[in-house]
Amino acid sequence: MTAAVVPPAVSMRSIDKRFGAVHANRAVNLTVPAGTIHGIVGENGAGKSTLMSILYGFYQADSGEIAIDGKPARIVGSSDAIALGVGMVHQHFMLVDTLSALDNVMLGAEPHWQVGTARRMVRERLEPLMKESGLNVELDTLVADLPVGERQRLEILKALYRGARILILDEPTAVLTPSETDALFDTLRGLRARGTTVLLITHKLKEIMALCDAVTVMRAGAVVLFAGEATKVLVDEKEVGPLGIA
Repeated sequence: MTAAVVPPAVSMRSIDKRFGAVHANRAVNLTVPAGTIHGIVGENGAGKSTLMSILYGFYQADSGEIAIDGKPARIVGSSDAIALGVGMVHQHFMLVDTLSALDNVMLGAEPHWQVGTARRMVRERLEPLMKESGLNVELDTLVADLPVGERQRLEILKALYRGARILILDEPTAVLTPSETDALFDTLRGLRARGTTVLLITHKLKEIMALCDAVTVMRAGAVVLFAGEATKVLVDEKEVGPLGIA
């Protein structure tokens, strides 16, 4: 018996996007198998964040097609992306400092009209999710009082609570210490083991080497290299020219 073919978690075909005279994405193709960590790497202005913002619905492509789990997807806003199981953690966290961690998760996804009941229901879902994922957060602490690493865990937890099976992280280590970076990588490996697909936007080749199953390299809005093995990037970089990345 032939094994069933699993469609890719994400497929983007001929994605093109302009902002006036700036050609941000130039007929970009991207395929990400389910349950893998895929690096999107390139210098500032390469178009990687624009591409992922299109996947999350912040921008709409001028042309091109998107498929999620093998099915055509029309994503015209973040609510569409979330409904399709796509979550995004931004470089600058989208949290309300004056609310507790629990209330930040609940905000916009309240399961009940009574606040007390809603908090209890959210907590009952979050506690096993934290245990399964290793994303431990002090739920009753104000976000303003949480360390940076814990705020990032909260952002990931918030995306998972909303059903994210595909997780986009934009420059996630930019604000982390080395020990916090190591902890994040352990978390992402654990999520991959549970079947979550991760897309990692970065300009740091060391992160690609340490974490990713595959990598797409972008420059000036176009894909210049795809490597199924991250180690190949350091060799092929000589062929595609300097990337201007650390």
